[in-house]
Amino acid sequence: MAADPKQSETLRQIQQAFENAQSQMAQLRQQVEKHAELARAKTQHEFIQKEKERALRELGEAVLNQVRKGRLELPSTLAPLVKAVEQAEKKEEAQVREITDLLQEGEEAAQRLKEKNARGTHSGVAPRTKKL
Repeated sequence: MAADPKQSETLRQIQQAFENAQSQMAQLRQQVEKHAELARAKTQHEFIQKEKERALRELGEAVLNQVRKGRLELPSTLAPLVKAVEQAEKKEEAQVREITDLLQEGEEAAQRLKEKNARGTHSGVAPRTKKL
């Protein structure tokens, strides 16, 4: 029995479409793997960058502590950086004082309200009586 030419052509087209889909899937898989590898590398770079920044910050703090203790003298070219750190510290201290003051004011207001509620709310007006 001879195969129907229309059916053979349809099968060939289906086979071709399937092969094209497989090829596209392989390309997509390759692109996804490449993007995943890039994402891993980027994440690792960010981690290393944060580690470096932490180490630099700790170094700077240690150097500044030694300068303040008089054990280390920095070149005059670094004086503006030391001054900038000192100014930032003063701003931070002022901010901490402001926050502390606000918290204290809040506590005082809460205490006054608590005392007021404990005394009762006497308005000086006699309570309304019910009519019988």
